[in-house]
Amino acid sequence: MDPLKDFGRNDPCWCGAPRKYKACHGWQHPPSAPGQPIVHPDDEDRVWLSPTTSMARGALRQPGAGVPLVLPLGRPQSRPIDIDAAVQVLLDAPRFTTQPLPVLGKHRFEVFDHTAHDRDALADGVADIAVAVSQALAELSLQPDPPPTILWNDEVDADRFVGQTLLFADHVCVPDRVFAALIADQDDDAVRDAIAEQRRLRPLIEAGIVVPVPEALGIAARAGAVDAMTQGDLRRRDLTDWVRSQLIVEGPTAREAMFISAIDDFDSPQMWLLSRRLVLDEQPDRRGAFTARLLAAYDPAHDYEPWKQQNLDKAVGEYLRHANERLIAGKVFAADYLTTSPFRARLLARKGALPDQPIHSAVWADIPILPGADPATLARAAAEDEAVEDLRQKVRNALRGARDLGTGADALTGLGDELAHASRKLQHAVRTERRWKVIAPTLAGLGAIALGAAGGTAAIVGGVLSAVGGLLPNLADRATRRREAAYLFYLANRTTRPRR
Repeated sequence: MDPLKDFGRNDPCWCGAPRKYKACHGWQHPPSAPGQPIVHPDDEDRVWLSPTTSMARGALRQPGAGVPLVLPLGRPQSRPIDIDAAVQVLLDAPRFTTQPLPVLGKHRFEVFDHTAHDRDALADGVADIAVAVSQALAELSLQPDPPPTILWNDEVDADRFVGQTLLFADHVCVPDRVFAALIADQDDDAVRDAIAEQRRLRPLIEAGIVVPVPEALGIAARAGAVDAMTQGDLRRRDLTDWVRSQLIVEGPTAREAMFISAIDDFDSPQMWLLSRRLVLDEQPDRRGAFTARLLAAYDPAHDYEPWKQQNLDKAVGEYLRHANERLIAGKVFAADYLTTSPFRARLLARKGALPDQPIHSAVWADIPILPGADPATLARAAAEDEAVEDLRQKVRNALRGARDLGTGADALTGLGDELAHASRKLQHAVRTERRWKVIAPTLAGLGAIALGAAGGTAAIVGGVLSAVGGLLPNLADRATRRREAAYLFYLANRTTRPRR
């Protein structure tokens, strides 16, 4: 599959769901019509904004200091990056010689285990690890050739991404959602959920293969570069027009909300609430403050078009800024950003920033077995150095003649099928050899030992050597197999779990 080309309506959807493209991400229509009635009643916890979307009541609270009133520019726009005070403190923290990623991975879970009931201690420990991980990755990039292969993705499960990219990377960076939850001051349930996800990935994190990184810290470290890159993109009419052409607008809804999403993307829709009933109050310092009421009822007589166009301009800027944040974060963590979203791949291609990493094609290939393996199995497979190197060489060979992402994906799909078939043959061979290369020679040797009991010590020794000799060919075969790429698929095939 080539993400840079149109998908067939009746093709399987690129996201992996068991539906045709036209019934999944290919359904490029808003979920509801403007003003469509909402049949769900609000309750004490949630408020319905559209027929299909609700929001927690607590999320609707406005900051006590209010929000600034910004006039529309009449063109695509993006807000500058706002650096959280806690993130700025970490940026200013002194840097020390750090430890290797596997050591930091083990330390991460020691912090979780020893701060289970102390949120402040947890926050301090997670912050220390975040800074150390950032420094460790930066130091890896300074290693002499060949530098390690480091990939960065924030869209799919880390273990699935490791398997999908065929163990090609020495390290795979993913967002540290525990760090993000603590920085955002989310509730304890959100923090526990984030910790539980990292515990699920523990074998890969402790091996240094999966590396949770503080995305906000990476972006803040190069905030100026993100803003400059985004402003440059916003001056490109061809780019902003294309992004705008990819947007799907739902709204205004019955609660005067608007949702804007992008075709073939993973991200949740961007949301805006209309506040058009303004009251100007004069403050004690003689400044004026506007107040407004949100979630008003849809008014079919009101002209919502200017508000819609303003939101589209903002959405274009936000999509461009988010793409640049991911690119810059990748540079900070010395990683190549590989997206699994066709929309983002097309956007990066138009920006001239699509990574030339050969393994990028694997994201779009149909790789059996490995993406469904559990973290412990993947960690065990990654430790088979000779087999991993054989797999990487086979990937390089398969991609040697690839002209683009599509042909590369086809080549790796073929390679995956071959290795999956070889792993099944290997599994069958192992079962057979367990019967004939171990049991039969061993029984023969034991029989010789029993018969030799009457013949003295020399006969017994001969029987033992016969038993051991029967095992040697089997051990040699196993050693040979463990050096081949198919052995990794064999390991994963034995413990494949269903995906959620």
